[in-house]
Amino acid sequence: MGDDENTRILGEINKLLIQCSGDREIFADKVEHLASKYGDYVYPQLIFITAHLEFSKRTAKNHLQEILRHWEFMQKKLKRDIDFRVALLDYFVGVNRKIKNPKIIEIQIFQKTQQETFVDELTQLYNYRYFARALKAEVLRSHRYNAPLSLVVCDVDDFKFYNDVNGHFAGNSALNKLAVIIKKSVRDVDIATRYGGEEFALILPETNKEGAYVISERIRKSVERGKFSKGKLQPLKRFSISGGVATLDVDADTAEELIKKADQALYIAKSRGKNQTALFEQERRDCERVNTSIIGRFRLATSVGDIFEVRNISESGVLFNYPKGFTIGNILQLSLTLPNRKTPLTCKAKLMRSKEITKNKEYELGARFLSIRDPDKKALKRFLRSIG
Repeated sequence: MGDDENTRILGEINKLLIQCSGDREIFADKVEHLASKYGDYVYPQLIFITAHLEFSKRTAKNHLQEILRHWEFMQKKLKRDIDFRVALLDYFVGVNRKIKNPKIIEIQIFQKTQQETFVDELTQLYNYRYFARALKAEVLRSHRYNAPLSLVVCDVDDFKFYNDVNGHFAGNSALNKLAVIIKKSVRDVDIATRYGGEEFALILPETNKEGAYVISERIRKSVERGKFSKGKLQPLKRFSISGGVATLDVDADTAEELIKKADQALYIAKSRGKNQTALFEQERRDCERVNTSIIGRFRLATSVGDIFEVRNISESGVLFNYPKGFTIGNILQLSLTLPNRKTPLTCKAKLMRSKEITKNKEYELGARFLSIRDPDKKALKRFLRSIG
């Protein structure tokens, strides 16, 4: 569930508590209406707001049904109307006994305390505590509705160096500016958090790996273009960030695995020179590559095709340079002209690497073969043996 929808639910629950909490039948009807509109997530939110108790959706719904029955019982015994919150408190103190030492607090004060609990003071993004809860909820939602979910973890490059040169006050100012860029770059449904220190995490519901890569790159390029105080003194001559992307059910099955894979992708981005986004890929190079110089052609979708020169090649993939980069994961249709062979080798390949080479304004592209016909596979093996 995104921040925007969560905020709407909280607003409607608060409105319900203010306007209808004295009439049991109207209150029960309004709660059911909210549940039909937003789903069973309404039940745990209602109980958490009023009693600060956390339950699963199913357990919260069962508790609410018991509270409504207890509410009716209390009104008959007392022979007067009472508030929903009175019935809820009596239920959890005297019947269910989930609350041992109750404390009454004004709801606005409680909400302010909650914000301080879940919002990072410096950046005004959600903090790690909220991130952990939100990611777990989004993973459950993704599995339930078979919807894509991606995670981006990004980190400021050489931030310790920036702090040492400019001081911690400037460092905090830079983090705050970075947070503003992140908030402007994501959608309402996305959850932007300060993961810790100079590290940030984005939970992206309804987003596949390619979409997450686009969002991460949008933020990275905005930071690269941004005016950060004395950014030119950084090792990369600019204030920059690196990002790692992982996708649920593609790279991981649980929230913990998703974090781990996104962190590994971030490490790859750092190891490749920083100021870039890397995708987690289960790529293992099973075949040795050999340097060569053969001409090939590739195309995306229905394009006519572009000529390129292979730098090195193996039985599993090729590496070549090209004037522009492409999104990781794109499927290429390759046509390679092998020496002493009349017909070109043709196959599909998946783009696994797209790295900008600054010195000559080119991109280094790496692609993994997906399907090669047996005659072409044998021809490639013969060619590799001849130059190996």
